[in-house]
Amino acid sequence: MLHEGHAGLTPLILSPIFFLLNLKDFNSVATLIFATGFSVLPDIDLRLEIDHRKYTHNILFAVIASIAFGFIFNYAGMWLVGFVGAFLGVLSHLMGDALTYEAFNPLRPFRDFEIALRLFKANDSGANKGMLTLGSLTFLLYLIRYAGIF
Repeated sequence: MLHEGHAGLTPLILSPIFFLLNLKDFNSVATLIFATGFSVLPDIDLRLEIDHRKYTHNILFAVIASIAFGFIFNYAGMWLVGFVGAFLGVLSHLMGDALTYEAFNPLRPFRDFEIALRLFKANDSGANKGMLTLGSLTFLLYLIRYAGIF
């Protein structure tokens, strides 16, 4: 999945969950926004030129990123926002990549388990733009209706 697809899938998944959990405060909205930003973090492997979907596309990376960003956000008094935002962002990235054709192991190094649901190619323009559009609309609905922002 491309960055735009991940940036759409995250609010598409999280906005309804946050609504069902009645999460409407500033920190909840900030967590959702940061999770959307962090959803592209696992693709840092492309910039680092290391094996794609190997070291940064798993639960262990999600935990390490969460702890790191929790400490960074702690300087702004928002440890939980950084921790949860990073964890949910990476987790949604893994969910998005699981929909594509290229298999990867989200449980590395704990289990040998590869997943690829093969619903669309990672670079499918329609799927990525569709996710971005639906995610944006879902987030906007969350802000208007549930969080009472507007």
